[in-house]
Amino acid sequence: MATKLQETKCKIHSVKLTSYCNDCDDFVCNMCKQPKSGQHDGHVLMSATEKTNELKEEVGDYMNMINENVFNHVQQNIREAYSIQSGLERNCEELINEGNRREKHLMKEIQKSSRKLKDDIEAHRLKYSPGLASKLGNLEDNKKRIESLLKRCENSINTGNSYEILELIKTKSSALNFNTTFSSLTTVPKMELHPLRPVYLVGDIFGSIRQSRVVSSEGIRVLKSWRYDIYIENIFARHDCIWVNKTGFFVSVKPLTVQEVDRKLCPVYPGSFIVTASSEIIYSVSHEHSIYKITPVLTVKLKHTYPYVPSGLCLALQGGFYATMYRAGAHGKVVRYVNDECSDWSEIVCYKNGESVLKKPVKIVENANRDLWVIDASPGSVIGFNSVGRLKCEYKGKRDNFEPIGICIDCRCNILISDYGNKLIDVLLHDGQLLTSIKLQPFGISRPMGICVTKDGHLCVGQGNGYVHVLRYLQ
Repeated sequence: MATKLQETKCKIHSVKLTSYCNDCDDFVCNMCKQPKSGQHDGHVLMSATEKTNELKEEVGDYMNMINENVFNHVQQNIREAYSIQSGLERNCEELINEGNRREKHLMKEIQKSSRKLKDDIEAHRLKYSPGLASKLGNLEDNKKRIESLLKRCENSINTGNSYEILELIKTKSSALNFNTTFSSLTTVPKMELHPLRPVYLVGDIFGSIRQSRVVSSEGIRVLKSWRYDIYIENIFARHDCIWVNKTGFFVSVKPLTVQEVDRKLCPVYPGSFIVTASSEIIYSVSHEHSIYKITPVLTVKLKHTYPYVPSGLCLALQGGFYATMYRAGAHGKVVRYVNDECSDWSEIVCYKNGESVLKKPVKIVENANRDLWVIDASPGSVIGFNSVGRLKCEYKGKRDNFEPIGICIDCRCNILISDYGNKLIDVLLHDGQLLTSIKLQPFGISRPMGICVTKDGHLCVGQGNGYVHVLRYLQ
């Protein structure tokens, strides 16, 4: 900067600057320092070159001071930072290696424990269960023999071979173990010779066989009854317990002792609910257009279905669950969610003559052959269709005032429907034919709503007045 000022011309005389005035701290020319006429006359002056060299020395001293006091300190801090970074990287690597070593050790321990557990199971099985294994084998053989005989009966019916079915019944009735005598069929061979009766006769015989596989109304009796403070429209069987939604809670009870096993908070009244294998409850809330799940930790919203209203729910045999949905001014549908998180789904619509059959589906169940049975509240009917939407049958009841409310499947794949209007439970075969009707008034049940069948054959019926009745259904 001093060199630049020295090379600059004087502002007053426009000549080269040759001297430096210590009094004014400025560079001046020769004319400015003339005696009497110059502005700097009598001031202490020195050569501009000397002043420039002096300033350069001062700048050099400042640079040295900066290097010593600042730059060196920054360099030291940088070296220390690199040292800390290297130490952290070494520590992270050691932690990762230690974690890998512990993981391998734990995996070895788990595998070792698993092998020991399998060995213990095998030893226990060989030591304690040969008799049980033998009984199970005999039961399995009997099951296969019965299924083979039933298949022969079906084939005989389809082909119209009456003589074969009669011979099969007379010779193998004990093996079928239907708990039914066929003494009334002793005169059948004479009637079989009539040319106009074989088909109807065989149909009657096979109808008797199917009827014998379900306990009639006379064999049912009430085992237990108790009351809640809300009408029981939803009831669900899980293992040896039943789940009921009472005010503010889902409650799990033993059906015969009414012992409460578990309860989960539910501040709303659900449209329907199911209980998963892990005891998590999934329920629908119609007015919120949402499906929720209660986990052991909290309640989460799985799906918002607006503009469709979710109503009925049922577990799917291949995992996940089904949900029935409807909306005003549109047809209803069934949605299958592949998992409990509702992350993947597919829609099922049942058509008849190019038009959707479902109007307002409210309840749904799935039987063993993956057929879906849906209660449609708009026409008051029960519709059966397969997993791709192909219609199988539409059951509208055999009496007036048919009002289906609850639906479930028993262990023999029969469809049970609670008829609120006629105070009955209709039992349908897998093809939709009416097998029998159970009159409920003799048991004090006048408003049947939610129904379910436990794995040990107890029929649980919920009433509109809050009562739950447990009936001995399957003998």
